[in-house]
Amino acid sequence: MGDFWETTGKEGDVKGEIEQRGSGVWRVRVFTGRGAGSRRYVSRTVHGGKRVAQRELAKLVVELEQGQLAAGHPGSVSELLDRWLDDIAPLRSGYTMREHRRSVDHDIRPAIGALRVDKLTARHLDHLYAALLARGLSPASVRRRHSVVHAALERAVKWGVIASNPADKASPPGPTPSTVSTPSVDVVQQLIIAAEGDGNVVLATAIALAAVTGARRGELCALRWSDVDWPKRALRIRHSLTVLGRVATVGPTKTHQRRDVSIDEALGALLAKRREHQERFAEQVGSALVADAYILSRNADGSEPCLPNGLSLAYKRLARSLGFTGHFHELRHFSATELIGRGVDVRTVAGRLGHADPSVTLRVYSHALERRDRQAAELLGGVVLGARHPQQVGVASGTLESTRS
Repeated sequence: MGDFWETTGKEGDVKGEIEQRGSGVWRVRVFTGRGAGSRRYVSRTVHGGKRVAQRELAKLVVELEQGQLAAGHPGSVSELLDRWLDDIAPLRSGYTMREHRRSVDHDIRPAIGALRVDKLTARHLDHLYAALLARGLSPASVRRRHSVVHAALERAVKWGVIASNPADKASPPGPTPSTVSTPSVDVVQQLIIAAEGDGNVVLATAIALAAVTGARRGELCALRWSDVDWPKRALRIRHSLTVLGRVATVGPTKTHQRRDVSIDEALGALLAKRREHQERFAEQVGSALVADAYILSRNADGSEPCLPNGLSLAYKRLARSLGFTGHFHELRHFSATELIGRGVDVRTVAGRLGHADPSVTLRVYSHALERRDRQAAELLGGVVLGARHPQQVGVASGTLESTRS
């Protein structure tokens, strides 16, 4: 990470660290001990040159040696946020950590970072949310910042730094109804056929996989042939491909959960066809597939995966050529909407999507439940009233009294 300094104090060697977080932005921290099974640090964010950061680090080391930085010391909100980010980093994807750090550094730290954690109130947070809204952030974006602050403060409660979480009493903007756009079954079929007709077997396979499994782009790009369980007709989703700073890395899924997603005979046949095409392409160029090739790869040997953004751009170009609009991610919405709308229970759908909590699935795809409600009404109407035409029912024709007589 950054440069390491060492100095000797009364209790032994004290290590400090300097890390550059951006142009003229540094983070300095010192190790304060262990607690609850993890290493604890006190951190500060410094603006200026490296010499300024080195001086601030030296001050931290002196404070630690003098006993002014006890591990349970409340510290500032900025220090708490840094400790929280360090703790959750091993459990989150690189993309998620990048977004969290961006929210902290751009929006949260400048406003409340200097406050002591035990002095932070719901009123401070409400002022922060109002300021973010005034800057033009959407209510959903402000709620995401609230989630970051709430999670960090919740960790402080568990550490015994504060007795209660002030974010519990704050008032972030409420959720606004969101509409999930999904292509129709006919459109998805046309896209797959068009991609195959253009000779773009990789894109056709990606569209089919996304529509049937509901997997995320990064999860699809990370799939290798060893992830296909042919006897069980299932895909083992274990990894996700993320691109940060033009560097592609394969790591855990967004929720760090592994799951097996069943596939039907038709998708199995499409995957077998994709494998044959990949082997034939490698043979034509005089190459051989690597031991465990990526399923979605444009390289002859299958050694390099397609990138998520590349799939999205190819999908968008194909859709436009057919007169459609939309994004690749809508195929994930399509999968969930169709399953729920056709009566598959939400827990099963959540499992296929990789949602740790089925309530997330319910919240995002509540529109599909309306479709099921209409089906339920038609089902019960048929049971209660039979196949009669509405005009034969007295209430519908306005002849209830005459029918009774």
